[in-house]
Amino acid sequence: MINALIRKVFTVIFIIISFSCDEEKSTTAEETNYSDITFIKDFSSYTNCGFKLDVKQTNDLGYILAGCKNDSAMLIKIDPFGEIIWEKTYDLLDYWGDKTVIQTSDSGYLFATWTGLLKTNSNGDKEWIKKGIEGNQNKYPYYEDVIEHSNGFYYAVGGPVTPSGSGSSNVGQAVIVKVNSSGSVLKTKFHGGQCEDDLFRSVIESNDNKLIMVGEKGHGNQSFPCSFDFRYYKDIYIVKTNLNGAALWQKTHGNEYLEKGTDIVAKEGGGYIIAGEKCDHGYNISSCDNRAKIILLEIDEDGNSNQETVLNNLYFFEAGSPISISNTSNGGYVFVSKPKNNGYTWFYKWGQNENSIDLKLENAGYGGESIEMSNDGGFIIGTSGSTIIKTDQELNF
Repeated sequence: MINALIRKVFTVIFIIISFSCDEEKSTTAEETNYSDITFIKDFSSYTNCGFKLDVKQTNDLGYILAGCKNDSAMLIKIDPFGEIIWEKTYDLLDYWGDKTVIQTSDSGYLFATWTGLLKTNSNGDKEWIKKGIEGNQNKYPYYEDVIEHSNGFYYAVGGPVTPSGSGSSNVGQAVIVKVNSSGSVLKTKFHGGQCEDDLFRSVIESNDNKLIMVGEKGHGNQSFPCSFDFRYYKDIYIVKTNLNGAALWQKTHGNEYLEKGTDIVAKEGGGYIIAGEKCDHGYNISSCDNRAKIILLEIDEDGNSNQETVLNNLYFFEAGSPISISNTSNGGYVFVSKPKNNGYTWFYKWGQNENSIDLKLENAGYGGESIEMSNDGGFIIGTSGSTIIKTDQELNF
């Protein structure tokens, strides 16, 4: 009888302990709320060329960073708190280290650099590298952006490149390349090419599942249509293509001076917003140091301009000032860039249902290079100073 009583006592104790453990596990899981996480992390000790990092959120709620180390492409995987899981370099020249990385549908990664494409598995192990592009006289494709389309193919864009056998009217064209999951190039299409320096800087899947690219197209000045200073005489270049890169329509936006398209996002309800830069230099190109501005251009589904907003005090960089734009969870928009006062990062958020924010912060990198909305409605930001910033919805960190 005593033994039976003892067994009953131990059974009750075991049930109480088990219940307490389950409750503790449940509480611990509830307390792991990734929406509360913000951080600012300096990765400059890992990158020694370019000092720029692109960053995207991964399906485990961590992040993948792309940059450059010893003139080679580099990937860094970090957890949701910004702590490093692994860091790897690859046999792909990348002396600027500031292009684009995405996570692919197979949980691997695709990194587009100026010299080619790198595909890895989820652990960062190389699957394939595709250097250069067929039919290109240039040594490099100068990729600027890459996406995985809903059709399962990859599309990389960049330029300027020159098709093999081209005449003088086809030099320096923008390029789009269609690649399958094995790294085989299926299509290469060239666009533009009047003044030697046309390129695409961003590509997205359009609202009707085609492709829209934005970049810049040279037009020269009045006296010298394609002079050496063609870099200061450009328009925003917008091209919509089918899934093989053939143009459905193309538009330019600008005046006789300088405008460039840098990034593009889709609007709720249709149409798109383009972020770019402009400088009305009046043929005095050195004045862009003081005249550079950000342009926010709204277009409809056919590429027609609906509205233009201009913001002063952009830092001017001849090769292209960094400007990246993202949608917000409330139907608004946010961009990061580099203001004229060097050493600062520019955060700007707007929209009908948004609290407007216009901040230029020191000690937050040296200019925003990339921004993406994270799973919790906050933002993950890559900067020119190899600093990564995770913010909440109101850009606090």
